[in-house]
Amino acid sequence: MRKTLSWLLFGILVFSGFTWTDASAANGTSELKEEISKVKQDKSTSFSKEEKEKIEAHLKQKLSKDPTSVKTLGDYLENEPNDEFNEANILHMEDVVYGTFDWEDVDFYQIQVNNPIELVVVGSSQSSVDLGYLVADAYGEWLEPDLYEVYDDGTQVQIYTIPEGTYYIGAVDLNGGGTDGMYALSAFNTEYIERLSGKDRYETAIEIAEYGWPYGTDNVVLATGSTFPDALAGAPLAFQLDAPILLTPKAKLDSRVGELIRDFGVKKVTILGGTGAVSADVENDLRNKMGLEVERLKGKDRYETAAAIADELLPTKQAVVAYGGNFPDALSIAPYAAMYGLPIFLTDKNELSKATKDAMSSYTKTYVIGGTGAISEKVKNQLPSPTRLKGKDRYETSISITKELNMPTTGVFLATGEGFADALTGSVLAANYGEPTILTMKNRLPSGTKAFFKEENTTFYTILGGSGAVGPGVEEDILGFE
Repeated sequence: MRKTLSWLLFGILVFSGFTWTDASAANGTSELKEEISKVKQDKSTSFSKEEKEKIEAHLKQKLSKDPTSVKTLGDYLENEPNDEFNEANILHMEDVVYGTFDWEDVDFYQIQVNNPIELVVVGSSQSSVDLGYLVADAYGEWLEPDLYEVYDDGTQVQIYTIPEGTYYIGAVDLNGGGTDGMYALSAFNTEYIERLSGKDRYETAIEIAEYGWPYGTDNVVLATGSTFPDALAGAPLAFQLDAPILLTPKAKLDSRVGELIRDFGVKKVTILGGTGAVSADVENDLRNKMGLEVERLKGKDRYETAAAIADELLPTKQAVVAYGGNFPDALSIAPYAAMYGLPIFLTDKNELSKATKDAMSSYTKTYVIGGTGAISEKVKNQLPSPTRLKGKDRYETSISITKELNMPTTGVFLATGEGFADALTGSVLAANYGEPTILTMKNRLPSGTKAFFKEENTTFYTILGGSGAVGPGVEEDILGFE
């Protein structure tokens, strides 16, 4: 974590403009130094393990696109004079500001907080600078952080629990300054929301692929964007291939998907399902026009297609069995199944499908996903050493899976429970992060989900799909957590 924090704050340097601000009072270097010294002497404010995990999870996600460049952050160079509150530079949440100190210099930055939050302020500096900083309220009163820690490399992290309003960060070189050494500051909310979306399901899948595979990939898994059955079992295979799942209309390859495949330098495309799902014309375009290797995994129905996908996976003694008549349960288990290489088999509610039954002799344990309304006890009892993972509905089933399988909950992926596409294409990315996919209603978090996030102290949320799939009401529920 220490290296991550330090790297975050000195990854890149970009010049940017600033805005003058009004404020209530000036404050001198000596007073700020005195307040900082008081905080530094209080050893009781060191971070708990849980708080460290929060910050680490946030920064891991911020850096996930590209380990050599903080593409997700804006960057600013301080603009002098900013020696008083009324000269403060604007610092936007999530951005980084870089500065230097003249002799006995103080630098002020204004941040706007729109909701009651836990504000995290991270600071780091070159060795010639002894960086000190604190947050003040709109009246110029210095606040004592709830939590404060200095790491071995000098990186500092402070957390303030504050209401909405205008705040200031005052920074100073405790050595006096004048060395031209550089420092960096960043402020963000511990409740962090990232949204991966496009104008339709095809573009959302592309956005997910570009986010998770920024350098391209040799393999892509391709499924129809029209219906879910053939794609339900695809996440473990895509994870094994280190491949994103892309979607296309049945009859013709989506031009945006074709462009991404070229840009990624893809060598092989694995199509899920028969020509009734992804047409022969699509396959021919990939093979003949684009010069790609193409493999099609299919059966005469969704059950045989799932079994054909399972045959491509590395051997394991555990398997997942989900209801083949709908998508939520299979997609809720998909990240876990992908991470551990467990095949996902499909079945009818009251009759174990033949393809699944034939395959079960190879396994010693099964996870049965959903309640008896999805898979009956009759079917469950025909499976080897079955464990049922269920909730009272699709939303609670996704939570039950996360709890019962002890999946990490510092960060989660959120997808609509009313459509299959976004949860499907996001499942491999969720698996790459070792995080669960939790299903939600469109315009609000289900009450059980809200309680679960509070209980688990979840910090980072990746929303899959646009506001037509997961509306702003869900984000408001997340940001409204106390």
